[in-house]
Amino acid sequence: MTMQAPRTGEPAPELELPDLDGRVTALRDLSGRPVLVSFLRHAG
Repeated sequence: MTMQAPRTGEPAPELELPDLDGRVTALRDLSGRPVLVSFLRHAG
C-alpha cells in the first residue's frame, strides 16, 4: 500500500504513536491544537 502526503489544507491522515513514556496518542485526540511530530532514530 502506498501512501501520499496530504496536500496543504487537507486533513492529516490517521496517526497513532507512542510518546516517550510509551503511552499511545492519536492525532485525532489533539484536534484543534498545534502539533509537531518528530521522528528520532533510536540507537540500539
